Amino acid sequence: MKVLLTRPRIRSSDDDELHRILNGSGIIIEEFPMISFSLPPDLTELDSALTRASHGEYDHIILSSPTAEHFFEQRSQELGLIDALRKNGRFGAVGEATARELTLLGLKIQLPIPADGGSKELIALLSKSDLAGKHILLLQSQIGLNTLENALHEIGALPERVALYHTNGPMPNDAAQLIQHMQSTDPPDVIAFFSPSAITNFAQTLAGTGLLDNLPTLAAIGRTTAQAIEEILHRTPEIVSPKADQASLANEIIRYLGKT
Repeated sequence: MKVLLTRPRIRSSDDDELHRILNGSGIIIEEFPMISFSLPPDLTELDSALTRASHGEYDHIILSSPTAEHFFEQRSQELGLIDALRKNGRFGAVGEATARELTLLGLKIQLPIPADGGSKELIALLSKSDLAGKHILLLQSQIGLNTLENALHEIGALPERVALYHTNGPMPNDAAQLIQHMQSTDPPDVIAFFSPSAITNFAQTLAGTGLLDNLPTLAAIGRTTAQAIEEILHRTPEIVSPKADQASLANEIIRYLGKT
């Protein structure tokens, strides 16, 4: 059995949980990233926000994903601000994976936020944290969902949303190889998606080829990604992990393939 991963290269490693669990079950992993990431072309706004954060000017700094943590660490190190941020920053993390990455960086998480929370769930959770009137720096992609920002406004917080990184489409070589592979006589048994952006780029890459009409089993990491598959690919994914993390998705894929 073969599983095709669409996540970006900076979030993939041969020794991560997804590879370890799937390879341990004899599943072959193929990777065709449908997303690439970069720092914003103009760093003025980001650098200003990080500098102010290092001076303790925000009540909380919320990072939206492990990818956000990657670029936060990179740019903070480049600016020489990481020690001041460890001392003066009060952090929030969307999802357990982001919280783990920030903890490894030596940052204390005071505001855990579920990765798959809808607006009602987020409002209910954040209302318990007494954030009304608090200045909150929200660091995410330039195309990040506004659900969290709206929830913060709803409870009277003062969020400032700044693009920490840019989400881009796949590299031309990856897109070309994906089409070629899907047209081959040995396509994947499962395609795994990790974000709505990857699904959009996947659909755009295969548009006009006829391949979207005959896709194999689809897997989604968490409810948000599953919903995006339904909206963009007009398919209900056969595999949806109950938690938005690698181990949960890998185990659901193994469970499904063991039944088929």
